[in-house]
Amino acid sequence: MPTAFDVRALTSTVRIELDDTLPAEARASIRSKWTDLLVEGDAAPTATITGRVASVPDETKAGRSKTIALRSADDVEERIMSEITLAAISELSGEALMLHAAAVALDDGRVVGFVGPSGRGKTTAAQALGRAYDYVTDETLAVRPDGSVVPYPKPLSLGLRPERKQAESASALGMRPTHADDLRLAAIVVLDRRPGVESPYVESVGLIDALHDLVPQTSYLAALDRPLRTMAELVAATGGVRRVVYSEAETLPGLIDTILSTVQAEQPVLSDVVAAYRRDCDCFAQLLPGAPILTEDPEGVVVRPGSYQRSNQTDAIMVDDRLVVLLRYDVYVLEGLGPIVWLAADLLLEEELLDVVERQLPEPPEGVDPAAAVSEALAQLVAAGLLFRRSGMRRRSDPASDGAAELERAGETA
Repeated sequence: MPTAFDVRALTSTVRIELDDTLPAEARASIRSKWTDLLVEGDAAPTATITGRVASVPDETKAGRSKTIALRSADDVEERIMSEITLAAISELSGEALMLHAAAVALDDGRVVGFVGPSGRGKTTAAQALGRAYDYVTDETLAVRPDGSVVPYPKPLSLGLRPERKQAESASALGMRPTHADDLRLAAIVVLDRRPGVESPYVESVGLIDALHDLVPQTSYLAALDRPLRTMAELVAATGGVRRVVYSEAETLPGLIDTILSTVQAEQPVLSDVVAAYRRDCDCFAQLLPGAPILTEDPEGVVVRPGSYQRSNQTDAIMVDDRLVVLLRYDVYVLEGLGPIVWLAADLLLEEELLDVVERQLPEPPEGVDPAAAVSEALAQLVAAGLLFRRSGMRRRSDPASDGAAELERAGETA
């Protein structure tokens, strides 16, 4: 007889349906792993995942329902774990910063998140910490922009066998459930597990380095409004990112007080790109929100061959005097000439960009050729994909067509 049950995963209710191609004991085992997140009621599920055993693996999807057919009950169990999490984070996309992190909470609701890529020890850390503190998650830490945390105390994936991870519920492992109703992020920690560290320690991480560490360890980052700004403000609100260097997970519970007390004395100054350069310069008017990317000059040329244009970045902020650009899931840090050239590259030619640089910066040191420096900066920005060079687009007015515009496109080169 088929087995069906509902799981609360982040803000979603995911229905799991296991048909009778799985043995009864396998269906009962899968359900028991999710015992801490089982919910009852007649509410319609956010997503439905059906699992079955078949000699030929297959997968079908219709709307919010997915059916997976795999060769063994163990394969189905492992895949169900992934599919529940994927459904949950997809539903929360754009509403929360979702870090690949383990997390625990203190009795007062303060949450400490431990970020790291696969294999860095998040689950082992969660297991050790979750016996001393309330278990929040071992994989996905969802933080809304206001700092509130959505718990996800999912089963832990334990590497009991080299070829497969075995799931187990947190309660079966003796971990503490979350008691506080109001969970709020108190600290973000980067896990740095190294062999032979006799005395684990905690150190502060600068914001630029922190962004490099955190951005790759997120889900649906680009779906957030101003993702870099959101992440940077959460980091600032929690006193900066910490790094914990350790060897054994059992030493981590004893470091919580040190983690919470390790607060950066000085926080970097964050500025929106538009605001900072509108205030200090007279040459970045086209960075205003809503301004057109393509602008016509008096001769009617929309894009001149050889002019430079910024790529469609995901977000950009100023951190002190450095420009941080998020391009998809890559973080680039520009300093020196970089911010000026990138921001001014609004369909300007190289010689025009040189003029901008010479107006914005003081006289260069003796022996430094500004033209060569700008040329090198442009080459690096193009190579990184932050700028591209246009080959031409012209607008020609045709008086015989009642003012209708004819576009003649010569193409683009990136």
